[in-house]
Amino acid sequence: MKLSELLPIVASTLGLPPASVRVLGAHLRKHGLITRGGRGRGGAEMTPTDLTNLLLAAMSGGQAKDAHLAVIRLREASVDPRSERQDEPARPIEDHPMFMRPHQLGEALDAIFLSYAAEDEFNDEGYGFPITNMFLTVHSPHTLCYEADLWLDNGSEDWTLRYHRNHPDFDDLPRDQWQETARGLVAGKGDLAFTARVTSNTFYELAEALGQSAGEEANRRLAAVLDRRSA
Repeated sequence: MKLSELLPIVASTLGLPPASVRVLGAHLRKHGLITRGGRGRGGAEMTPTDLTNLLLAAMSGGQAKDAHLAVIRLREASVDPRSERQDEPARPIEDHPMFMRPHQLGEALDAIFLSYAAEDEFNDEGYGFPITNMFLTVHSPHTLCYEADLWLDNGSEDWTLRYHRNHPDFDDLPRDQWQETARGLVAGKGDLAFTARVTSNTFYELAEALGQSAGEEANRRLAAVLDRRSA
C-alpha cells in the first residue's frame, strides 16, 4: 500500500476531507515521519509506524504545519503500567510483553496496527491476549503537555493506560523553574485544546490496508519475542 493509496482510506475512515489528509501526509513526509520512496509504482510501502503517525496527526487538531511536532510528542508520551496503582501491583494484560513494562504510545500503537494487519487480533496464539475492543483518546493542547488514554478490552476484563509527555522545554528542568517556563510557553497561545477519540474500528480498517507485508513483519517480531522468553 503506497501513501497515495492510503491517504483516501485514512480520510474515509476518520471522516475527514481528503484534501486535509493529503496536506498532513505531505507535511509528515517532509519531516521524515512517513516512509520515503520514489514516485508512482516506486513509492515506499506504508508501515504500521506510518499509520500511527497519520492517525496521531489527524487526531491532534491544530494547524497542519505543527502536525509533525504533535506526532513526535504524542509518540513519546509514556506510561509505566506497574505504577498505575500505588496500593497494589498493576494488573498484567495477559502475557503481552509491551503492555507489562514502561513504554511509549508510539510503540504501543505500532504494535496494535501490526497485529491487526496480520489478522491475529492479539490472540493467544499470537501476542498472548485477545484484545478485541479499544478506544484511543488523545488530548493535545500544543503547549504544556500531550496526553492519551488507551482503553483495552478482552470481553471479560478491561484496562486503561494513561500516557503523558511534557513539553520538551521541561526536560531536565529544575522544578523551581517550571512555573516561569510554563508562562513563557502559553504566552500568546490561547487556551484552546483538542480532544479526539477513535475506536477499534479505525485500527481494523486502517490496518487492513497494510496487507501481506505486515503479516510477515508481525511473524518476525513474534519470533523475536518468543526467543527472548525462552532465553
